[in-house]
Amino acid sequence: MMRKGHLSLLLGAGLLMAFGGLASASGEGGHGGELNWADFFTRALVFGVLVGLIVKLARKPITAFFSSRREQIGKLLAELELKLKEADAKSSEYKARLAALEVETSKIIAEYVAEGEAEKQRIIESATKQADYIREQAQLAIQQEVKAARESLQEEIVELSVAAAEELLRKSIQADDQDRLVRDFMTRVVEAR
Repeated sequence: MMRKGHLSLLLGAGLLMAFGGLASASGEGGHGGELNWADFFTRALVFGVLVGLIVKLARKPITAFFSSRREQIGKLLAELELKLKEADAKSSEYKARLAALEVETSKIIAEYVAEGEAEKQRIIESATKQADYIREQAQLAIQQEVKAARESLQEEIVELSVAAAEELLRKSIQADDQDRLVRDFMTRVVEAR
């Protein structure tokens, strides 16, 4: 950061001050409690020159350092702000996608519910048709059974009537009547041919 020449100048000023202090301290043997004003002013002057040199030499590098640091921080803040905007944009995009997904999910669920209701109606209609068909078949079967039972009853009644009539005829018919009936039957058979 600091140039090599500036650093050499600073070191030289520091050494001058150190040697100046040593020279003045060794030149006067002891301190008797008096304040040596010449030494004080010399040291103050060397200190002032050293501070001035440090300020003059270090101002530009320090200013450049803080300036470049400020620029770096500014760039970093700009990048962070850009990334924050990008993150906000992505967040908005994802929120929109999520909302669209929720709408699509609701739509799909509604479609499945509608399909389920339609299938339920088809099943109910099919079951109703089958029940009607079974009822019709049962009615036909009942009617056929009743018809068969009637016919069976009629045949039984006829058989019983014939049997009763035969019995009655046997008891009441005599030989003449029997001969006459046989002749009438034979005549009818011959005429029928």
